Amino acid sequence: GYLLRKNFYRFNYKLEEMVKKRGQAGIEYVILTGLLLFFLIPLVHYSTVETNNAIRDSQLESYVSRLSKAIDAVHSMGPDSMEIVVITAPKGIKTAALVNDVASGASEILLQIEFAGGISDVHAGVKPLIYGAIPSTSGTYHLKVKSLNESSVEISW
Repeated sequence: GYLLRKNFYRFNYKLEEMVKKRGQAGIEYVILTGLLLFFLIPLVHYSTVETNNAIRDSQLESYVSRLSKAIDAVHSMGPDSMEIVVITAPKGIKTAALVNDVASGASEILLQIEFAGGISDVHAGVKPLIYGAIPSTSGTYHLKVKSLNESSVEISW
C-alpha cells in the first residue's frame, strides 16, 4: 500500500504540473494576442484614414480638372455652346468658389477641403470669366457649363 500511495501522489503531482503549464501557456497566448492587437489596431486605423484621404484627394483633383477642362472647351466653342460635366464632390469641402479678377482677366476655380492635417487648397485657372455656383456638399452632380458670350461662362446644376 505504501508504494502504491507514493506512486499515486507522484502521478498526481506530475498531473498538476502539466495542468499548471497548460494554464500558463493559455495566459501567454492571451498576452501575445493582446500585444498583437495593441500594435495592429492603430496600424489598421492609420491605413484606413490614409486611404480615405487619398480617395478624397483624388475626387477633389478630378472635380477641379474636369470642370476646368469643360469651361475652357465650352469657351473655345463660342457663345451658346454647352457641356454637361459629371463630378463627384468629396466630403469635407469647406469652400467652393469661382474667383474672377476682372482687372487681370484671370479666373479660377477654388476649393478648400479639410483633411486630418489641416485645410488644403485646390485650384485651377481658366481662360474666361466664370459665373454661377459649384457644389460644396458631398455627392455626384451633373453641372451644366454654358458659354454666355466671348468672354464668360456660366455654371449651374
